[in-house]
Amino acid sequence: MNRPLKKIFALSSVSLLLGSQAFLPTLPAHAQSAVGPNGCPAGTREGQLNLINNGTFTASPGVVGPLPPNNPAGFTSSTPYRGDGVYPSDNVGGLSIQNGPLTDPATPSGIVSGRGVTAAEASRAGLGNTPINTYLYSNPNANATTPGVPQSAFPNPVVWRQTLTTLRPNTTYNFKGLFFNLLVNVGPPGSNGVPPEIRLQVSSPVDPTGFIQPTTQLRVGDPAQAVPGFEELPNVRQSWIPTQFAFTTGATPNPTTFQILDEANDTFGDDFGFTALGVRECLPTLGVSKSVGTPVLNANGTYTIPYTVLVRNFAPVGQSSFDITNLQLTDNLAQTFANATLNGVTSIQSPTLTVNTAFNGSSNQNLLQGTDTLPSGTTATITFSVNVTPGTGANGLGPFPNTTTVAAISQGGSPLSDQSNDGANADPDGDGNPNNNNTPTVVSLSPTSGGGGSGAFRLVKRITNVTRNGTSLSGINFGTFIDAPGDVDNTPGFTQLQPGGAPIGQINLDPASIKLQSGDDVEYTVYYLSDGTAPAIGVSLCDPIPLSTTLIANTTQVQRNNGAIAAGGTVFAPLAPLPVGNSCTDASNQNGTVIFDLGDIPNTVGNNFGFVRFRVRVN
Repeated sequence: MNRPLKKIFALSSVSLLLGSQAFLPTLPAHAQSAVGPNGCPAGTREGQLNLINNGTFTASPGVVGPLPPNNPAGFTSSTPYRGDGVYPSDNVGGLSIQNGPLTDPATPSGIVSGRGVTAAEASRAGLGNTPINTYLYSNPNANATTPGVPQSAFPNPVVWRQTLTTLRPNTTYNFKGLFFNLLVNVGPPGSNGVPPEIRLQVSSPVDPTGFIQPTTQLRVGDPAQAVPGFEELPNVRQSWIPTQFAFTTGATPNPTTFQILDEANDTFGDDFGFTALGVRECLPTLGVSKSVGTPVLNANGTYTIPYTVLVRNFAPVGQSSFDITNLQLTDNLAQTFANATLNGVTSIQSPTLTVNTAFNGSSNQNLLQGTDTLPSGTTATITFSVNVTPGTGANGLGPFPNTTTVAAISQGGSPLSDQSNDGANADPDGDGNPNNNNTPTVVSLSPTSGGGGSGAFRLVKRITNVTRNGTSLSGINFGTFIDAPGDVDNTPGFTQLQPGGAPIGQINLDPASIKLQSGDDVEYTVYYLSDGTAPAIGVSLCDPIPLSTTLIANTTQVQRNNGAIAAGGTVFAPLAPLPVGNSCTDASNQNGTVIFDLGDIPNTVGNNFGFVRFRVRVN
């Protein structure tokens, strides 16, 4: 008769590499690799697109008996179909699609009872909050000879099978379903047969030996494998239990067959239902955050506002199936500064991404070229400055709320997006979903920005050297002046700088021709100029260490005017508390920070300029 559903195993085929080719079978190109029975890894989420056809069994095969391929129900089975809404008893065995409640009419004591998935159960399984009434009732192990003798007429039957040809290479998917033990009680006396075993399998049909014994088993009813929100007792009955198995495809994944195997081979215990079958891509979680620095009041009445954008791939580091492609960031600065005059964007740069130097925030709102890949588990930084003239109305000085939007494509071809959250953390509540954290980044202008009266303080940042194995990279002129359109780098006061008579160095390194490597040393120089009608009072410069790099000890330096270069600056280790009243925009201090306290900077020619500098090593 019936026994509790006791075990569920998750299986996948794997590829194998050995040191010798002698006596080795030819391995299929379709072979998948196992991720495990815990579903999509942390830092990823299950996508909405389900590649399984008729996973909730709303369509009937339309036949009684063996299921032919390409039937309307979309699945085949080693066991016969007994019809819609019928009880596939132990005398005949088989499958039946049910719609709503079911009670075994052949057992007055009510040993078998089934029902659909409630809205609450569907919601806890990540399937929305709509009830699922339809499910497939499987009771395959009919008596082989004499009724009551625990032998199966269908040994190790595949109760459900479906083949897909729509998988993408090097992509992680999750094979998932809900299982229901229809047993109401322990059954009649003596019903102590072999515990049922249900296996989820993923493999290529050209590789029938690809199903291997799993290293991890998922045992329904085992508290160690409890699923939050679902009843988990030693002998779970009358509860929909989710089970799942994630896998990563190879280079040529199609076709791939998914199947559910019953290995109990016993009539006592095989009454179970299942529904909500799905194969969905595990999508890498993509998030973006944005911070704003202190606006600087320039001598001509305009303001320079520095922004820092962090875009993060939250997926596990080093797993290429979660790499994000076609990365693009957009920012509508014209909308942000509608109550002021947007004069231009300067100094857009990124250590790892290909920036769009034509970005102006109005007619061209793309910060990147859109061709970058953001590897799993990494964060990229983009910085730029905006020059605006305050408006004359009530909101001419702000506040100005701003949001950056990120869009990209997963390895499986699914679109990904997020809107920026203020600060340096795209997911500050830690719930794994940056999409519900999108507070705009707000800045307001002040008539005294930049320190004291009508003083103006200008900053220009450049890459002034890159060394590899102790030698500067060849083919790059770090001793040249590059005039960034609309930037303050060509302000006359900077001609005092020697050598060069200007802020020298590269604005960006083109990744198409210059690829930084682990171990490379990068030197950053920030030039400053005080050229307002009054001195700049209490100047403090904050320069965060770029992500994916490490500050090289004893390389923080200051040069005042054209004097000698001296050690300077205070280094704060990653995550260390920053001093009260600091000028940093990222209070979390993710990767370390250098603060240069320069004091009062005169506005008199000959004493109103200089630079600060440090070097980092690429991780």
